[in-house]
Amino acid sequence: MHTVTRIVAALLVTLALVAAPAPVAAQSSDQPTWADDLFTDLEEMQPRFNANVTEADMNFAERQVFNQLAGNVVNVHFVGTDVVFSFRMRPNGRITDLRQSARDGADLRMSMTRGTAEDLVARQNPVPPFVDAVRNGRTVQRDGEQTVRGVVINGADGKPVKQVTWTIINTVKGLL
Repeated sequence: MHTVTRIVAALLVTLALVAAPAPVAAQSSDQPTWADDLFTDLEEMQPRFNANVTEADMNFAERQVFNQLAGNVVNVHFVGTDVVFSFRMRPNGRITDLRQSARDGADLRMSMTRGTAEDLVARQNPVPPFVDAVRNGRTVQRDGEQTVRGVVINGADGKPVKQVTWTIINTVKGLL
């Protein structure tokens, strides 16, 4: 009888381990359908971004800004929604570990509209329009509400050095 109990217990543990990825799918069920579709598109865009990032033609100022983004964990907030994705950007600028959820302890907060994200994922080479969206990214007032044009990057809460760095970057690029 102990052998049967052990076999049943082993089967239950095995089933629990096999079913472990299910919470990731459950997380996306709280999000709108467009978020699931956009995340799929981002996963498909990731190899195109990574293949082109080292060849990206950036001027000196753009490269300096990009270097401040590289090597960080980033939470991507979609303006006007509760949807947040996250990724790690390796020091070489390649995107890894894309997730359909926010990360505790992220270094940076990236804000963009759903439309901006959809435009980026539709591009064969998303790096130049991404660099352009960061360079031209602004927080703007529209109909009494604050929104974002392009891509706006700030230091994440609890990251004062990153907050100061990106405040300076956003101020300087606003003067150009």
